[in-house]
Amino acid sequence: MSSSNESVPTPAVERPNPTVDELEADRAATRARLAASVEALAAKADVKGRAKQQAEETTDQIKARARDLVSRARQLPPAALAGIAAGVGLIAILAIRGGRRA
Repeated sequence: MSSSNESVPTPAVERPNPTVDELEADRAATRARLAASVEALAAKADVKGRAKQQAEETTDQIKARARDLVSRARQLPPAALAGIAAGVGLIAILAIRGGRRA
């Protein structure tokens, strides 16, 4: 329902003696409002489309973060990169050895 603060014109059918032009304008305005409402409801009902859009946005965010990480990694000195590589290698070796014990 409309609140009293909105400036919605009084429909022609509620005014005394509306002209044909006023009635036609009122009908056109009503159709436009209904069309907008139907489009909004259809967009909300399109769960598959909304999920696809959200997936695309998430993919774009992940790609941007990955580019940022690669850019930061390229700025690291070679010694830091070697240390990171050694740490990853050590973790991999420990994971493999731990898996053999089980």
